[in-house]
Amino acid sequence: MRATGPGVDFERVVADHSTCPHMAILLDTVDDVAPALASFYGLGLRRGGWLFHRSIPGRAGEDRRALTASGLEVAALEEEGRLEVNEMPITDPPETWADPWLPVIDERLRDGYAAVWWSRFPIGPAEDHFRAALRYDRYWDAAMAGRKAVSLCVYIVGDLPASVREERIAELRAMHDATFSAPHDGETSVTPRM
Repeated sequence: MRATGPGVDFERVVADHSTCPHMAILLDTVDDVAPALASFYGLGLRRGGWLFHRSIPGRAGEDRRALTASGLEVAALEEEGRLEVNEMPITDPPETWADPWLPVIDERLRDGYAAVWWSRFPIGPAEDHFRAALRYDRYWDAAMAGRKAVSLCVYIVGDLPASVREERIAELRAMHDATFSAPHDGETSVTPRM
């Protein structure tokens, strides 16, 4: 698998799970995010999923443009009701972050979608941002238990020393079914949950 071009190939990891996986991906730069997400959401479409992308307030338009430039037909998918791009409130506590969306996810599943394919804006390399994101990821993981939801948590780590990257992979794989490390100009590696 290569991280460059249209994105990361998630097919093998998703196919290896009998349940819907909660995954993480570590990317070098913000420029790598849209191609990876377009690949992830494209697989979700091929598998009959409903797509849900969470943006930082004020960034939904930018996310739509970046995903479109990476090959995802955002406008058409939103018009068909197959994709929702939502600006999430970043001040909600982790304990209630998923709560408003659980009824929406359950409704989409009742509508006949095979699963909800969810991702969000990337978390930068700052230690405090990473720690905060881990708390949110844990609550998201608990909220999705028993639901048909495929989740991808995105982290930017390009400027971090290799030892710190490895520490983050170890922490992420403790709660994610698979953790991708996708350097911009290298081979993508996949580490399963511990």
